[in-house]
Amino acid sequence: MTPAPPRRATGTARTLALPLFLALVSPLTVPGTAAATTTATVQTGPQRGTPSTGSATVQRGPLRAKVPVNACVPKRLHVKAIAFTARDGVRLAGLVLGSGPRGVVLSHENGWNICSWLAFAEELAAVGYQVLVYDQRNVHDGASEQGGRAANLHFDRDVRAAVQQLRDRGARHILAGGASMGGTATATVAPEIPELVGLLILSSPRELPVLKPLPGLAKVKVPSFFAAATGDQTFVDEVRALHLASGAKSKQLHILDSPVHGVDMMEDGEAGARLHDQARAFVDEAFRTAGASAPPAGHTNSLPPPTGSPATPAGTEPPTPRAAAHAEEEPDRSPLTAIGVACALLVAAVAGAGVAARRGRGARHRR
Repeated sequence: MTPAPPRRATGTARTLALPLFLALVSPLTVPGTAAATTTATVQTGPQRGTPSTGSATVQRGPLRAKVPVNACVPKRLHVKAIAFTARDGVRLAGLVLGSGPRGVVLSHENGWNICSWLAFAEELAAVGYQVLVYDQRNVHDGASEQGGRAANLHFDRDVRAAVQQLRDRGARHILAGGASMGGTATATVAPEIPELVGLLILSSPRELPVLKPLPGLAKVKVPSFFAAATGDQTFVDEVRALHLASGAKSKQLHILDSPVHGVDMMEDGEAGARLHDQARAFVDEAFRTAGASAPPAGHTNSLPPPTGSPATPAGTEPPTPRAAAHAEEEPDRSPLTAIGVACALLVAAVAGAGVAARRGRGARHRR
């Protein structure tokens, strides 16, 4: 197999083929490894009187409790943090942004975390979608449960739990998206999602241990969006296989001339910007096709303004969504002179450096 071109971040060739990756897949963290997290007093589940009967369990008892929040999450979003439980008892940590009946679940790739999709999630929430992003189980530096019962590769259970959370919170229609292993998990679960309106898949393998989406994709008739990059090892072939297996009449396949993997494709120059715009347009069109109307004129949601907006002066909190991940490309501009915020900024900087290092190691660390 011809090695993929080198990633720009490292300049080293990636020569390990996908089949070898799949054969060597193992739990993504050492059981018991501490996550880079903080805690916030937040709502732990929708305000329902009875537990969910689906994949996620609504926590009984007090409506507010301490739940973990990934250190990469800006402090202004801590009030959006939630904790929820997958069917096998694994505790997951996430954010719910926005509100309303149009729900979007976004699942990250290996080597990333909740902040992978955070910029895209904020965009969607700002125009009336209710979006759930989360840390998958047993992921290094994730805020969700690690080790023990979480030390497995059942990321499909996390997707089911996230979908159930949005349904419990009033989402009547769901668009499910994922990158790399998060996309494989999402595609595996897609045939089971009630009122699914669309499927968004970036750089995902056609299968992983315990995740076998190809047979079920034939049943997925909703609009579907697939994308991969030519220089990203064998992922073009993997994504083509998923696209071919899809039963959707309306399906898109985007191939970028790039070495970039997963959500990062949407930030890779002009081609990445086009892919971002195509993905945004796809989300809107998928809901329109399903007859899910947009919010009425004058709709507002409770999402705080982004850092740097007039309402929130720039530099008062950790970098927004993916800025920390680009520390190797752009210098950190967050001032550290204010004693009152120094500790919080240091935590965010450490988390960002870890993410940047993982990105630098290349797509061979991502599934």
